[in-house]
Order: sequence, then C-alpha cells, then structure tokens
Amino acid sequence: MIWIGGKVLIYIATLFALGAILICYMLFLAHHDHVRYQTIKDERLPANFNGFKIFFISDIHRRSIRTTTLQTISSQINIIVIGGDLTEKGVPLNRVRNNIRKLKNMHAPIYFIWGNNDYEASPEKIKRILEQEDVHILLNTNKDLRRGDQIISLLGIDCCKYGNVNVELPMNESKGVYKLLITHDPSTYMGLDNKEKDMIHIVLAGHTHGGQIRIFGKGPYERGKLSKIRDTNVLISEGYGYTTLPFRLGTNAECHIIQLERN
Repeated sequence: MIWIGGKVLIYIATLFALGAILICYMLFLAHHDHVRYQTIKDERLPANFNGFKIFFISDIHRRSIRTTTLQTISSQINIIVIGGDLTEKGVPLNRVRNNIRKLKNMHAPIYFIWGNNDYEASPEKIKRILEQEDVHILLNTNKDLRRGDQIISLLGIDCCKYGNVNVELPMNESKGVYKLLITHDPSTYMGLDNKEKDMIHIVLAGHTHGGQIRIFGKGPYERGKLSKIRDTNVLISEGYGYTTLPFRLGTNAECHIIQLERN
C-alpha cells in the first residue's frame, strides 16, 4: 500500500478544485451574452441611412438564443444579419427554427449567409426552414435596400470552405454606391484584390470565435474587433455560440447592434 502524505493530498485537492472552478468559469463565459453597441461613422454613407441599425449575430452553432438577451435591446432594428454557422451537425432542426422565430420577434427583415458548419449539417433542410420563415438567403447575390431615392447594397458571399465564392456577381448586380459585404469567413474579404476591397465600405464576418479558448492571451485566431482596413470598416465577431466544447476563455459570446452614422 502506498501512503500519500497530507501535504500531497492537499496539493492534489487544490488542483482539482482549481480545475473545477476553471471549467465552471469557461462554461459561464460560453453562455454569458454580450450585446455590443457599435457605431460606424462614414461620410460616404447616403444621408437617408443616417441612424440605420443592424443586428448582427453569427456562429450560433448549438446554442439557443436567449429571449432575455433580445429583450434588452430597446432600439428599433432595421435589419437582422445572420453571419453563418446558424447551426451545426447534430443540432435538432426545431432548435434552428426556434432561433429564427426568436429573431423574427424583433420585427425586422432577416438576411442569412451560409457558414461551413451549415453545409456540414443538413443544408437542404436548413434552406427549407429559412424559406418557410421568410429569411432572405444571400448566396453570392445582392440585396439593394432603399430609403427614398438612395440605396445601400448588401452583398452576401458564399462560404469559402464548402461553397463557391463569387464576389463579382453581387458586385455587378448592386445598384447602391455604398456596399456592405457579409461573409462568414473574414479570409474571403482578405483575399480580395485592393480594387475590390476599395469598392466595399463595411464588412461583417465571424467564423473565428476570437480563438474561443485563449491561453495567456494566445489563440488560433485574433480577438474579434471592429477595425479599419484601408478605407473599409471591418467587424469580425467572436460569435454567439461555440464549437466542439461548450467553453470559452479570454473571449466573449457576443452579438452586435451596429448603428450607421454619416459624419
């Protein structure tokens, strides 16, 4: 029989306790919602769209959207954008439908682009649900939004991993001089040539989860943020859900209210 000294037992018990606390904390971060209020100021924005509000949510994955989180949003939303990975393989389809219906309670048109995990799930069944719930699917296509005689264009680009990326098609279709690109993976935008980048005013993307779990501040991807690349405002979200494990560390479960303002 091997006897373990009292100090060793205390050390082991302390390690287990700290491990349990860390796991609980990571679970908490993965399910504790942050609503980010962000303003994009741009003198090129058509005047009629001053104050236009976008609710942006991406990478929902396995989560159920919290009704209480949506209820904290008091401002009127003009459009809702789902930036891909609405679901993933193994998620019940009724959860997908319920999440869409929760968003519909915000009483704004919903626009959706595909993410890699959507393609890995049941894309035909997901598409059927989206169509039944009157969600606009942007698949290498464009949607012109009008206010009076002014237009801004939403360009929805397919997922670069499984889809067929085509930026030229929605670019050519769009009538708005002000263009907002929605792509699941930010590398789609990063891969454009400078001429194409300069035609885009705003980018909304997700996919990276900000690294999801960061050890001593280090992770496989950079933190999500709103930044300026050349003359384009680029928002990369850390996402609402999680993949593989229901944990986060050093990142946040987030969704965004983006207000457009003309300088």
